[in-house]
Amino acid sequence: MSCYYRYSALLLVLVAVSFLAAGCTMQANNSSQESAADAARAQADRAFADADYHAASGLYALAQENYTATGDTADALLARNRGFESVRMTLEFPYNRSAIEAEMVRAFPNASAAQRAAWLDANMTATLKSDGEVWYFYDTVSNVRYHNPSLIQADYARANHTPLYDEMVPLIAAPWKNGTGPYGEPVTYTGVTELDIPRGELPANGTLKIWMPVPITSGTQTNVTILSVEPARYVKSSTGTGADIGLVYLGIPLEEITDPFLNVTARFSFVQHEQRVAIDPAKVLPYNTTSPEYLKYTASGKNIVITPAMKAKAQEIVGNETNPYLQAQKIYWHIVDTHPYSHAPHLLLSTSGTPESAYVLDTGIGDCGSQSMYFAALCRSLGIPARAIGGYQMIRGSASTHFWAEYYLEGYGWVPVDVTVAEGGTWSYNATPADLHRYQGYFFGSLDPYRYIIQNDVDIPLTPDPGNAVLFKMVVQTPISVCDTCPDDVDLTLKQYATTTVKQA
Repeated sequence: MSCYYRYSALLLVLVAVSFLAAGCTMQANNSSQESAADAARAQADRAFADADYHAASGLYALAQENYTATGDTADALLARNRGFESVRMTLEFPYNRSAIEAEMVRAFPNASAAQRAAWLDANMTATLKSDGEVWYFYDTVSNVRYHNPSLIQADYARANHTPLYDEMVPLIAAPWKNGTGPYGEPVTYTGVTELDIPRGELPANGTLKIWMPVPITSGTQTNVTILSVEPARYVKSSTGTGADIGLVYLGIPLEEITDPFLNVTARFSFVQHEQRVAIDPAKVLPYNTTSPEYLKYTASGKNIVITPAMKAKAQEIVGNETNPYLQAQKIYWHIVDTHPYSHAPHLLLSTSGTPESAYVLDTGIGDCGSQSMYFAALCRSLGIPARAIGGYQMIRGSASTHFWAEYYLEGYGWVPVDVTVAEGGTWSYNATPADLHRYQGYFFGSLDPYRYIIQNDVDIPLTPDPGNAVLFKMVVQTPISVCDTCPDDVDLTLKQYATTTVKQA
């Protein structure tokens, strides 16, 4: 149930193709090349504004090439980054109508043509209009399955196993082993995030800037230790384990790298606990609405947005209820019951500036990140402090990047919510309604110990600011890479060389 960076080798190839196709040349003197560069960039700006993103990416590449030839490195970098944005707008949408229809036939050969067309034409299908044509999301087939649980249930019945659900039921049914307060017995983890880059992927000179994610201390995550970050000589700064986000920043002079591979690693350990919060609604205290913490987590943000439409939706969900615990409970069940899980086009949303929570409000669908931000936005709209927690879930057999949420109750503290893993219970082929309700109810106020926390909210400013050459600044679950001398989209292409392994000690 991974949410971010699900970009397959196919998409990495598409990046390369996009830049290669755009790399036509012009033979001219410096003056005419400067003029040609300006003209190409102006055309690219118009194409981008007209949603002709494929054309825009080629024109920006042409402008970049001509600026570079004249020695205008500043404008070449601007054109390069705008080209990145153009490619990212379309990268998640590789299929035109005939191509996606062929994919649907391969995936659902026993469905009728009319049924396949109905699935494609449903309002929940993510599409993009570019260069006068409609393009379909790369994970459309998976999303059709998510939107129609009977399809997934049939798959899992054949396998005689429902991922997530079957692994979590024994924990949920087990007697509570109370450790300290709402926290259960400790589970110790060790982990390593590694970026192993072929030297040939990088230019001879310049600086490769890398932000390596590491764990932070939180309520459930304790005893955090950063064991090592290598090459240590290139470490420039670290947020530390007590910050809102765990990052180690490295600046690597590429002229010093002579080995066949550049290997960057962060090794760490931490202790995680199960959490179960038993709440009596009558004992929830009034908020201190002037405290900095309250103001911080009830404010509108870049992706957790408070708008008139969001406020109206929140009020519609909770009705006349005024108790914040019962309000949050209503929001939780509303999302679980009515907003099907769906892989979201995060590159498109990030590049276009569309808030993740607004995407769920507008479409009714989303994955763990967008669903968690939507839950937080609805809570904040009612004056309930809330945030989206980022890192990994490590449930056996389903380890992946993940997001979940927390909301704050005075007198109880931060209370966990995972609408996405809860919703996964609907994919079980043999769960009874009572089984499903018990399973889903667990994730409102309780959380398993199979978690690795990197950040305690989204859109935390990164230091130093990586600028707009990165895929996402709202979430750091894999290393971020920036290189001004790299001609290609290094933050995207280097993702294929990143791995994170976390295991129980």
